[in-house]
Amino acid sequence: MATKTITIDMEEYNRLKRSKKVNESFSQTIKRIVREPLDFKRWVASIEKDPLSDQAIGAIERVISGRSNRRSRRLPRGAA
Repeated sequence: MATKTITIDMEEYNRLKRSKKVNESFSQTIKRIVREPLDFKRWVASIEKDPLSDQAIGAIERVISGRSNRRSRRLPRGAA
């Protein structure tokens, strides 16, 4: 296995160290915590192959709507 040395500041090193489980390497911790980037084209292809149900689409729309409503209720920056 190839390795690569990286530099992180001490604050982030300590955060990573606190997240590390017993007998888990830092590489294993990062793999567990950091998500793979979404392959959008592959995701769209999978949806086209097996479309979402009306129930699933409704659930997604409710989540998105809820996010929009929460954002509109926030105070503008500097207003507090």
